[in-house]
Parts: sequence; C-alpha cells; structure tokens
Amino acid sequence: MKNKFIYIYLLGILSFWGCASEDSTPTLELPKAAFTASPTSENPNYIVLDNQSTGTSIMSSWKFKEDGPFVRGSQGLDTTYYPNEGTYKITLYTGNNSGVDTVSQEIVIEQRDPDLPPIGGDAFLLLGDFEDGNVGDWNAWDQDVSVVSNPAASAANPSDLVLKMTQTEPWQNSAVRNVPQVTPFATKIVVDVYFEVAGELKLQIESDFATGYFQAVPAGEWVTLEYNLEGEVDPAKEYPWILFQGNTAGSYYIDNIKYYALDIGGDNGTVYGDFEDEQVGDWNAWDQAVTVAANPAADAVNSSNFALLMTQTDPFSVNAVRNGQFVGVAADKITVDVYFEQAGSLKLQLESDFETGYFLDVEAGKWVTLEYDLNGQIDGSKEYPWVVIQGNTAGNYYIDNITYYEQ
Repeated sequence: MKNKFIYIYLLGILSFWGCASEDSTPTLELPKAAFTASPTSENPNYIVLDNQSTGTSIMSSWKFKEDGPFVRGSQGLDTTYYPNEGTYKITLYTGNNSGVDTVSQEIVIEQRDPDLPPIGGDAFLLLGDFEDGNVGDWNAWDQDVSVVSNPAASAANPSDLVLKMTQTEPWQNSAVRNVPQVTPFATKIVVDVYFEVAGELKLQIESDFATGYFQAVPAGEWVTLEYNLEGEVDPAKEYPWILFQGNTAGSYYIDNIKYYALDIGGDNGTVYGDFEDEQVGDWNAWDQAVTVAANPAADAVNSSNFALLMTQTDPFSVNAVRNGQFVGVAADKITVDVYFEQAGSLKLQLESDFETGYFLDVEAGKWVTLEYDLNGQIDGSKEYPWVVIQGNTAGNYYIDNITYYEQ
C-alpha cells in the first residue's frame, strides 16, 4: 500500500508527460534510485546529498526524516541540516511514467551543531530584578503586587528593591507574567524568595491549577529556589505564563527571577520559530493560509530545510500570528529571516491597535534578516497581546528563525 501511494504521488509530479502523443511516446528506462550523503567540511551537521539516480526523464523527492514530508529534490546536489546528534533515516524517491524506485540510508550525526549554544550551559533570561522600581510584566492579574524596599538585605539577596505580594491568607495574591516564555528547551527557573510566615512557593507554568511545583520556604530569611524543568515541558501542551503563588498566611517577596533554557545563549536570543520540526506551532492563531514548506531558496542567510509560508495574492491578506504577550519591558529586539516572491515590506505588530507597528523593506527573490529595534519601546502599562507578522506584498512570503532578545 505504501509503495502504491508513493507511485501515485510521483505520477502526480510527472503527469505532464502524459500529454505526449501516443505515436511519439519514447520507451522509458526504469528509474534506479541512488545517492551519497556526506557532511560538509565547514559544519558536520549539514549533509550534502548527491542524487546519483538513473533512468529516463526522472524526477526525485526526499524525506529527510522517517516521518517527514516529501521535499522536491534536484537531480544533482541537495543539502539538509540536523541541529542535534542522533541517527536519521534519509529516503530518496525517484520515478518516471514507467515506475518508481526508492533507496534509504541512515546517517549518524555525532554532535550538536557547534554554532548553537551548549547544552547545559548557564545562559538565562533575567525576567525580573525590579531595581528600576517597576512591577513590569509581573502583575498581569492586577492584584496587590508592588515593588518595595528589600525587607532584609543579605548575602543571599543584597538587592535594594524587590516584588512584594501583600496577603493575609494563603494563595491570596500571585505574581504572574502572562507571557508564553517556557518552551521544551527549558531547564530550570530560579528565584530568590522571602516569607514573613513559613510556607511553600508554588511555580505554575500550565493553565491547569492542579499542576505546579512546590518548594518549602522558611520565615524571615532570603533563600534561592531552583525549579527543575529539564524534560518536564511537553511540546504538545501550551504554557501560557509563569506564575508564583505563596502558600503562606503572610506577605512574601520575590526577586531575581531567572529562566534558563538550551535555546538561550547570550547574543543567541530565544528562538520562537525555526519550523525544522515541520510544525506551524503557535504561529497560525487566526487559522489562515499558513503552512510549513520547503525553503524556497536556501542560502548563506538562511540554510534551513523548512520555513513558514504565507500564501497570498493581496498585501496583508495572510498573517503569521502568535497569541499571548510575547515581549516584556526588557525587550531589546526581534529578528526574523524573510523571503518575498515580490518586493514589499514586512510589518511587525505587537499592540492590538492595527495603526501601530514596525515596517522594514524586503527585496524580492532572496533571504534577508530583519532586525526590529524594541529597546525602550515597550511600555509596562500597556498590553501586548500577540506578535503579528504581516507581508505588505502582492505575492507569497516566507519567514523563519523568529528570535526574541532581551537586554
């Protein structure tokens, strides 16, 4: 059944040959699939595929992973990329109107891409230290949360200012950052905490209040808590916020909230979309003509196998949208790789008002990396409910490697 499906698929690609006249139809040599796979000398995580198939008027497609999609191939050299170590099955499908042939190879990637941040590194985003005197993103539910002087500065936390949740009953007030920060790359969240009355501090990252991570906190002293998230984050679930709740009858204070993840690495930023898993993920919140497609023109700017495609014929008709507050007051910039079939501009919108936004010009027919400067642009008193990316172009456009940076 599988071979029958493959044959039908390739016949669809090759259907134009059926238009030849009956008395001029040539005898076709049956296809024979063959290829070699070799790592590049510059980076062994990039694999060069040399299609050595034979046959008359053949066409070819690849699967770069066992459960991956068909990707149209050339009759010469193609390149694929595997960021992490592992064993991957590559299959080549070659066919013409006389039949189809397939061949597979398993390749072993020995190491994580050396250009990516190291696994287990100490890279983190500082999500709150409150030394500017502002609550920032941490009062999404408008509760009794304020920035106050440190009640007991010590070696554990010598900061001048901290975040206070005023309460007289357990769970009465929470610190909530309503930003979908946590991804499967997360390794831990670290926070300094001070309780007036001993109890527990709950970290919750899922929307289900029956979930969460609890750690005991003594009274009257600063302690540093570390919540281990490595292997705990399910890519199939949503993690809409980071929420701290005090199971204590007194007020409590938190400070120096740090989010650690494997996709953070200093200047590497946090990647919110590279689409190499071939999934749209969170980027089609409005259910438009948005799909993951093969990279239309891989080059040095963007050598990825896959990118996000917005199919449109009118400017602004199809958008890539990720719902949820994406940016915080510490935002520095957002970068995105973009490819336009027709020249235009790419709009980045963070506010709900469609009169706002940031525009950058894009040339046709090549990948460019755009950088949207957000330093000092984010107002802590406003809501930023989404990231909307819109193409002011009459043709289709592709985006990839959407990366968020904080200062």
